[in-house]
Amino acid sequence: MSGIFISYRRDDQAGFAGRLADALTSTFGADNVFRDIEDIHPGEDFVAALERQLASVDVMLVMIGPAWLTTSRNGVRRLEEADDFVRREIEAGLKSGKPVLPVLVGGAMMPAEKELPPAIAGLARRQAFILSDTGWASDVARLAQTVKPFLPASRRQVPNFRRIWVLGGVALVGMLAPFAEAPE
Repeated sequence: MSGIFISYRRDDQAGFAGRLADALTSTFGADNVFRDIEDIHPGEDFVAALERQLASVDVMLVMIGPAWLTTSRNGVRRLEEADDFVRREIEAGLKSGKPVLPVLVGGAMMPAEKELPPAIAGLARRQAFILSDTGWASDVARLAQTVKPFLPASRRQVPNFRRIWVLGGVALVGMLAPFAEAPE
């Protein structure tokens, strides 16, 4: 299971979530970053997949964009709906006692406690991390360093595949050397 869970609202910050997932994947590996659109397979029960992932993650990143708080459906703010998946993810993250880190993108401001439903009001008391477009690379590098201590050592670094290939090649040459014909 993944060590980092990225919660986001598709209507608000799907592009930012994709960029962040790609960056964190290059740092920690694909198996250590969960984003629903990439990690829930066609035909899979997405509620069960989300619950499974939320139970096993080490840290949750809640991406908040400018419309995150106000996005509505049929005149009702999405966060007010008990079955809203973003709300359910945050509730599960907060209840788990695991680190939940708000990540502000697109110039968003951190919502106040009174602006959130009681079940997720604790999110407003979490120190937020800001990712800006202009400083994206350095901001993501700082975020990776912030997240790293929450991950077990086995998840902290993506394997160096170049080194694995070189070592594999050396081992293969060593195994085949006895079978090579000696020059005459």
